[in-house]
Amino acid sequence: MITTESRRPARTIALPRRNHHGGHSPAWLLVQAAQLSWEIHAILTLIHGARLNLTEELSLQYEATRALMEAAHAGVIIEARMPLAPSWSSGPPRPRSVFAQAREAGSDPHSIIPEMIAPAKPAVPAEHLQALAEASRPDRFPHAQCAGVNLKGARCAKRIFTGIGAEHCHMHLTPAEQRRREQLRAAREQVRQAEEDAAEAQQVALAHDWIDRYGRRPHRVELPTLPSRPHQITLTHPGAPAPADAEPHAIITLHETGWPAICPRAGEIIRVFLDVPCASLQEIATHAAAQTPGRWSDGAQWLASSVWDGIQPPTDHMPAAGESPELDEYPGVHTLRLQMLSDERHLGRWQAGFSALVRACGHPAVETMAELLAFWQHVGILAQTQHTVTGAYTHPRLAVAAKVRSPWRVLQAGSRCEAFDAVTRAVRFLITMAAPWDREVSPHEVLDLTQAME
Repeated sequence: MITTESRRPARTIALPRRNHHGGHSPAWLLVQAAQLSWEIHAILTLIHGARLNLTEELSLQYEATRALMEAAHAGVIIEARMPLAPSWSSGPPRPRSVFAQAREAGSDPHSIIPEMIAPAKPAVPAEHLQALAEASRPDRFPHAQCAGVNLKGARCAKRIFTGIGAEHCHMHLTPAEQRRREQLRAAREQVRQAEEDAAEAQQVALAHDWIDRYGRRPHRVELPTLPSRPHQITLTHPGAPAPADAEPHAIITLHETGWPAICPRAGEIIRVFLDVPCASLQEIATHAAAQTPGRWSDGAQWLASSVWDGIQPPTDHMPAAGESPELDEYPGVHTLRLQMLSDERHLGRWQAGFSALVRACGHPAVETMAELLAFWQHVGILAQTQHTVTGAYTHPRLAVAAKVRSPWRVLQAGSRCEAFDAVTRAVRFLITMAAPWDREVSPHEVLDLTQAME
């Protein structure tokens, strides 16, 4: 945050988004860039050490953030019409020269600062501050010499230990002074820990805001990173046995069929089976709900949630063309309207196509995550496994099947004359969603089957 060196309180300037000509305000955009740079630094600080060491990136980002904040400060000074000395060169001045011109003209650059949601100092609980004040003692002479003596009997030449009202250095502290020193250290540690906790809470709140702002893109299936495929070993002899680890991971096989890309919120289910090989229905729900804390209170709520939750198009109201002339003059607004309209149409085609696919597979409508799990069992994506614990029978659990049939093969096997319309729409849906090609059952064969039904 831009600090103030003047004794007078700084005046915060809130810049308008447009200049006096009606165009975009460069100073306002610069302040927003500085604000976003600080947010990026806070996000990097939060994730630093989580699987990646971002020391170098944090250092570079910190310098970039400081530079942008200084540039935003200089832009505010120019917009505020602060008295400046004549420029020493032609062309737009650099931020540092703006501060120098202000000082040369007798102005205080720090009396005006931009309005930013800058890194505010975290609030510390009052009891910690009170404990720190009680542990701190004023020193009569802060830089006085220690009153103790060394082993030779001469007076100690070190400085006194400041902050606790002591008369000795840290080597000659009396028992009472040592207790005061420990109290001061404990109080300072409490304040430091409280500041770190408050700063981390600010970063976590910012991360949640980023997820809401950038992380919920419409119609984007968030699939986790796939496990590594085992190395393919070239066999020198055709009759040589295949290595034991040559079988690919079940999740890889599932992705190759194309089911996750056409099923809404499939990534939440896949993440569960990446962490645990098999789980009961309740365990799947509990694990999936824990992946997004604050979104679902428990597994039951996750099971009852809609399969389209979180991937709906943006619901922000956008005035129609002509209703808001102030927005219409921006070319990007027209593009945004087209994108929002395209998102709504894409979601409608996805919903109608997925519903037709479910019906064509001979399964009731899928509206909730519990019904999606049942649908996955119906088409053979999930299989039941029996496990025993110390000889006792337990409830059946679900696991990703080793062999998953492709959507094309499921359509071919489950096609019925009474669901002719659903099969036709399902085939078009799979072609639109670019479902992977099945070598054994091609889309043309499924289309031939629908024509035979007709």
